[in-house]
Amino acid sequence: MDPLYSEETIDGLRSLKKETGALVDGLMPALQPDIREWTAAVDARLIPRLMASFPLAVAICGGGSSGKSTLFNALVGHAISPTGGRAGINRRLLVSIRASYRHTPQIAEVLFEPLGYPPKEMAHMDQLTTVGDPLLSYSTALPAGLALMDTPDFDTGSKGSYQNRDMAERALHAADVFIYIFTNANYNNRDNTDFIARMLTTVGIRKCMLVYRVYPSFTAAEVRSHAQTVARNLYGEDTDRHVLGIFRADEDNRVAAGQKSMAITPVDGAQPGLLEALEQIDPRKLRGELHRSVFADVIEKGHGFVQSARASKDHLATYLDLLDAMQKKCVQDALGHLPMDAVIRRFSEIWQEADPSHVKIMRTTGRVVETPVRLLMGVGRWVGGKGKGRAKDPSGGKMAATMEADFVRAANRLRRAAVDQTITVRLSTATPGIDSLCTSVRRLSGLPGVSERRTESGMIELTVPAHPALSDARKRVQSLNWEATIEQMMANRDQALDLTLQLENELKRLVDEQRARMTTFDQIRQTFSAMLNIIPATAAVTYVLHTGDPVGATGIKVKLAGLFGLNDLYALVAIPATAGMKKADVRQLEALLAPVARAWLTHKLKAIDTMFHDTITAPLLDFGGNLVKEADGRIAAMDETLAGLDRILEKRG
Repeated sequence: MDPLYSEETIDGLRSLKKETGALVDGLMPALQPDIREWTAAVDARLIPRLMASFPLAVAICGGGSSGKSTLFNALVGHAISPTGGRAGINRRLLVSIRASYRHTPQIAEVLFEPLGYPPKEMAHMDQLTTVGDPLLSYSTALPAGLALMDTPDFDTGSKGSYQNRDMAERALHAADVFIYIFTNANYNNRDNTDFIARMLTTVGIRKCMLVYRVYPSFTAAEVRSHAQTVARNLYGEDTDRHVLGIFRADEDNRVAAGQKSMAITPVDGAQPGLLEALEQIDPRKLRGELHRSVFADVIEKGHGFVQSARASKDHLATYLDLLDAMQKKCVQDALGHLPMDAVIRRFSEIWQEADPSHVKIMRTTGRVVETPVRLLMGVGRWVGGKGKGRAKDPSGGKMAATMEADFVRAANRLRRAAVDQTITVRLSTATPGIDSLCTSVRRLSGLPGVSERRTESGMIELTVPAHPALSDARKRVQSLNWEATIEQMMANRDQALDLTLQLENELKRLVDEQRARMTTFDQIRQTFSAMLNIIPATAAVTYVLHTGDPVGATGIKVKLAGLFGLNDLYALVAIPATAGMKKADVRQLEALLAPVARAWLTHKLKAIDTMFHDTITAPLLDFGGNLVKEADGRIAAMDETLAGLDRILEKRG
């Protein structure tokens, strides 16, 4: 059996159509018109017609007053379609099949499927003069294996608005063969022939028969010459392969008055008549040739859609990666000047609570505290305090203003990046994943607006336009009442930066871990050394991201590499220049403080990141991320389906 007519082919085409339509709806809305035309061809001209018993579908088409209905009545054998001298009389599509098909109603159902309506038998002729669903007529005179369609005028209307064109297009998409009837007045009308040419050649090339309604005085040479003009307008120079015959229908007043049936004769006297020529067509052979052409075009366009979908998905994924990188930078900037000595003090308190009794007895309070440390401790109480117990800002509000400015500036930058037509991010060459991100941007080099450049400061600047699929999401972000949103974020920020129960538990865990690592010698040193005595009084940590400025005293630099996917970050631990602090003491103090700083940063960065995501970027990152994930699955399914359809095409040669 011809593999083209197998269930595997039908299933593959249905899967390809489904996945492609879903991809375009979500990822490539600009391609929707092309997809509709393509899926119409798959639905109307390929899948249903793979049935061996399906009749040859012949559509009579032409401009207004060209004589379509008169020709239709002549071929059907009796007048069932209204005729007259006025254009646009018939407003519906009429399909006629042999009466014997009443016993196989599925044939009519398949014929009407591409039209978008169930088959409905015509009750009387006048129904065709009003706008409505396509109608079905059974004929005893029509040959078996032939379905004849009388299409409404596709050129009735004005200024580019054609009242019947949509239904005419559906009928022409569904046809295996066209009969194009034209007159001396419109045979070289390019608007008409361009429309028919698009129907004939958009997906697969279909054959046609030409009928010239002409004055009896026209010679056969004149008829043939005018018909060749029409044929070239339809098919270009390759007309012989696609024009099945040229016929003439001489003007006759009796035909116009409805007193006589139209006579259609071949221009070449050796050819059979029009109805006989239609009967001689082997539907399966014609469909085989047509279907191979349609099938090849469907597969080729399917590969093109997959390629476009993959490029569009890469664009979307890269844009989202840049937006995510921008969010991480803004999160980092939002914590630019935030002190964290309150966390260190709480760690110290937990440590002391776990001290052995003899250490607690030996420990005294009120050891020497340097002035810079006192200032930092005050800042810590101001940041870490709650409600009535919140201490006054020791710097007269300067620290609070700086912190607030950092936060608002970072939030504004992120919102602007989310709503702009393009996104530009400057990243250090040490940024985790920078090479992969640059590679993704380079893959989009053919897309307008994409760029990658190195700045004078050695940063890498990446620019990508926003993806069209995120247009509505960007509008939602832009429509937010930003002033109210900022106020709400500021209120939530204070809550997010408090010491949470989760962080409290983390600090206790760190204390337990540190104590578990202490050797006997460490425990002896804890008893007799002043090192840990210094912690509650003197340890003060300032988190420095983009300034790098320690707040006085001697700084211990604690590296926090790769934290949260950002560049390497550092906590500067300010230790007063107390006499007698040995290098071993400094190292142990650093070992204690590094995990505390890391725990605090992890909680705070995540808290700000969650806030920025939920308030600003969620409509883009969440929706876009789901779209990318869904596109990956659909593209993989289409690749697999197309590979199977390619093999079927290869088998047919």
